[in-house]
Amino acid sequence: MIEIKVPSSKSLTQRALVVAALSDQTCLIQDPLDCDDSKALIAGLAQLGICLERRPDGWLVKPPESLHAPSQTLQLGNAGTAVRFLTGLAPLVPGAYVIDGIAAMRRRPMPGLLTALRTLGVEVEELGDAHCPPLRLTAGSRPDRFDAMPCLKLKVEKSSQQLSALLMAGCRLKAGLQLEVEGHLPSRSYVDLTLSVLADFGVAVERPGEDVFRVPNGRPGRARFRIEADWSSASYPLAAAWLKNTEVGISILAMTSRQGDRVFSELLHQLDEPGPARMNLVDSPDIVPTVVACALFARQATEITGVAHLRIKESDRLAVLARELHKLGADLVEREDGLLVKPGPLHGPARLDPQADHRMAMCFALVGLRLAGIEVMDPECVSKSY
Repeated sequence: MIEIKVPSSKSLTQRALVVAALSDQTCLIQDPLDCDDSKALIAGLAQLGICLERRPDGWLVKPPESLHAPSQTLQLGNAGTAVRFLTGLAPLVPGAYVIDGIAAMRRRPMPGLLTALRTLGVEVEELGDAHCPPLRLTAGSRPDRFDAMPCLKLKVEKSSQQLSALLMAGCRLKAGLQLEVEGHLPSRSYVDLTLSVLADFGVAVERPGEDVFRVPNGRPGRARFRIEADWSSASYPLAAAWLKNTEVGISILAMTSRQGDRVFSELLHQLDEPGPARMNLVDSPDIVPTVVACALFARQATEITGVAHLRIKESDRLAVLARELHKLGADLVEREDGLLVKPGPLHGPARLDPQADHRMAMCFALVGLRLAGIEVMDPECVSKSY
């Protein structure tokens, strides 16, 4: 058996950085994931006044008494989490600052978050496409003007990161914050992850209804926080073992993790069973490409639904999967909210373009384990998370 240590959780690292930045004490984040997205978030937090010291035993986050608005634009590249989370901090930042990213990031809207910020007294100037970066955010003259807890209705549409951003910022508002999600809440497991980090830092969010969240006022606080291994990243060696009919041991994976992608092992079992596999992956969108790489070689067809929000990730993942895998002769049908994958003969060689999307590149590399002549363009893009 091959023993593999997978990277730490990107999602937990991002959330721990933001919550630690809002804390009332210095916090050591142990086993953080040092990837492109983390670097972007750290740089943005530094511009807002948070000091981070890299040490052999982790990252020491030193929160300021209050945040300050930087004079320079927060250039966050293609880090969607950083863009949403740092936009969500706007009510806590006196003055004005600009959030921006690369061209792909400028096509990723967050209307629900911007509407909520306006209700909280933030002036939001949209400098590009509607609801997308670049954005100029200016806190009102009295960001603490709410004497009673503000109650906001929030439409998150295709990104739960908008809700997570407000949940984390809410604890620093004078009266806290109540959020009620209207309509569909995708990627619910990532919201659960946000709530678990807040709880670990001493912020107990109440849930008077399934999609109602009451965040109390109070600065989080924790001296140390350890990041567990990443189930999204673990999906790749698990898939590789399935494709090559071998075994791998994945160290330090938490079987009780709140990460939604922990279901991946169960999905592999579904691919081994007779009859078509039907998977609604609304709460685990990041493992869809990994599932597709395996489904190409499964016994029967695999139908994936509930993932329309994959169209506004680093790329339109549904379209890229369909277009690039068709180069191999794959019988793959693109649908509005998912894919239908029918196994059949495939052929190489082929150059597959991940569109600078780390999860596309990893998916195509997995296909290359079973099919000769696969060339993945721009392989360095995996540094975004791996």
